[in-house]
Amino acid sequence: MTALALLALLCAPAAAQSSASPVAGSVVRSKEWVIRRGDNKEEEFIGSVRYESAGTRLTSDWALFKHADRTWQARGAVALRRESSDGAVLEARGQKAGHNEATKHGYLEPAPGERVSFKRTPAGLEPDLGESGRVSWNGESKVTLSGGAKVWGPRLELAADEAVYEKATGRLVLNGGRPVLRKVEGEWTTALKADEVVATDSPRRVEARGRVVGWMIFKDRDKLKDLVK
Repeated sequence: MTALALLALLCAPAAAQSSASPVAGSVVRSKEWVIRRGDNKEEEFIGSVRYESAGTRLTSDWALFKHADRTWQARGAVALRRESSDGAVLEARGQKAGHNEATKHGYLEPAPGERVSFKRTPAGLEPDLGESGRVSWNGESKVTLSGGAKVWGPRLELAADEAVYEKATGRLVLNGGRPVLRKVEGEWTTALKADEVVATDSPRRVEARGRVVGWMIFKDRDKLKDLVK
């Protein structure tokens, strides 16, 4: 589930004011900087936009910050990058993004005919990769991959029309398109296909509902015997 958990961290930039110089630990740079004052104050950043705050970096061709509702818009080669405290590097790419500093809701969308891509590279390990038609989030609490979600890597593989990760409960729900889940690492491995798949971090549990097919292998047979008692 780490490939979805990364997005809950990656796609919620720390709240910050916009400026061409450091402000409250953040900075926004661009080739052009346009300020529109008045009741609907806006700051527009044009060309080679670079936003950095609290370990998060966003780059794009264009960005706009509206002071009235504290919303960010970005478009054109949008790239998000964040390094977590454990040294893992989290990255996502699309064409259009938005984020509301007040509500913490946001989204990342691809260019027409393309997909949002994302990657998590643990320190010293191979990366997990993923893609979807759209990514949306509610702060760090919930992230949704819609329009066809896929994740693949040395730890986990999944495919579904939609994947929803809830950070507080560590709950991953896959639905639509007969979801497929393959768990590669850990005390047990599994591969299954069903109408809906629900997985949780604590306790580590996978539930599949509706026309379930697949297999499960336990590395420690004694633990398997304990479970079926």
